[in-house]
Amino acid sequence: MAELTSCNVYQQRLFRFLQDYHSYKFEDDEKDTTDFIVLRSDSAKEAYRKASYAGKAALECEDAAFETLYAGLHFSPITYLIEAYDDLFRIELEKPEACQIYKNSTVRDIFDKYGQDIEGDPKEELLVEELTPFMEKYRIEHS
Repeated sequence: MAELTSCNVYQQRLFRFLQDYHSYKFEDDEKDTTDFIVLRSDSAKEAYRKASYAGKAALECEDAAFETLYAGLHFSPITYLIEAYDDLFRIELEKPEACQIYKNSTVRDIFDKYGQDIEGDPKEELLVEELTPFMEKYRIEHS
């Protein structure tokens, strides 16, 4: 099993990012999440090295590293649920509560169906429509 180290800046950044925007990943399988962080951090370090060897400036090297580090993680279903819940009910939903909703496998399937590029897409209304019954159920059960 890979281990996180406090001196690896990429690992620490990705760990905090996942905690803030993809905290459900820690609930799924902590070992897989740790392995993901270590491997992705190693890839980011390699991207920086390659950019540097190609003669890129330090900022361009950092951009290459961060692009690799955060690839595929820009959309957060947890943040999306928090915002959608607020839009629907004008009630603030906390991150742990959004994670509770997201734990439902049907909710995960709905997000998978629409993909990560859904924000601003005309089909976004359909996503919210499909998520609404799950958010409504949570609101009723926890009010």
